[in-house]
Amino acid sequence: MDISKEDQLKDLLTSIGDIELDINTNEEVKKLVIKSIVGLDSEIKINFVDKVNNETLVIKNNFLDQEFVYFCKSANDYLDEAIKDHLFDSENSDEIFIFYSERYKSRAQYLENRYSNVKTFVLDDDYDDLIKNVFELSGSYFRSDLINRLVQKEDINFVPRPRDDFEKIYIIADFDQTKNFVPSLRFNYILDKEIYVSSESIMSIENRKKLLDFSNVILSVPNAFIEGEEIANLNELSNTSFLQDLIIISAIEKIGKNSLVFAGSFANVRFSQSSCSDMNLNLVQIDNQGEFKEL
Repeated sequence: MDISKEDQLKDLLTSIGDIELDINTNEEVKKLVIKSIVGLDSEIKINFVDKVNNETLVIKNNFLDQEFVYFCKSANDYLDEAIKDHLFDSENSDEIFIFYSERYKSRAQYLENRYSNVKTFVLDDDYDDLIKNVFELSGSYFRSDLINRLVQKEDINFVPRPRDDFEKIYIIADFDQTKNFVPSLRFNYILDKEIYVSSESIMSIENRKKLLDFSNVILSVPNAFIEGEEIANLNELSNTSFLQDLIIISAIEKIGKNSLVFAGSFANVRFSQSSCSDMNLNLVQIDNQGEFKEL
């Protein structure tokens, strides 16, 4: 069964019926679960319980990093996988530059160890200095300064020439670092290369207008981000969209369906009763209006 349209998803929810799910979680997540089930407009009933048994769905506070028995990986791992599949899909031997914050050091080192054309650089406090060193711009700026001192009566239109032996840039960092580092790259004329950012860069955004700092970057996002949703709070939308898919999967598993594929709020889901289920996420590019354009 391929559920790819709204009416088909309604048919799936109708076939699930009024099944009851027992959920154990904290008060904050309870509020998100309630918003999620209301958004589904289904007959699935949720019971919040304190006592946990084999049939209880336990949802932790950081559930996007949680490994549920239904899925082969965590939600954030699926987002990360979608980016990696696109980053390393070509035979191009040019290097890929990965800039990362200390929090994501292990992810950057994993990619450096796995792919021979990866070079990693930790993000420090001086982005401008880091960019000049990595892209070998210091010499260009030095020559420009020298020329300006020699030719004082003329305005010199200077455009530095960065190194060109790399193919793509991937930034693995949270919002605060990424929103400042991307403009620094463009300020230093790193303009003609694809820039990828980790999904964590925007998943915590509560004001959609902040996406304007990310124009033209590429990343993976939940389906709900690209389906015309008007919700400004992306943090809440990412959480509730995943919980909706989780609730559907939990209900499908409980009523004993064998396997199916459906377009969920968070991802395109392939459910399997006999093995862990998979999620497939899309890559998007953020335009200069802060909208997500599917690639």
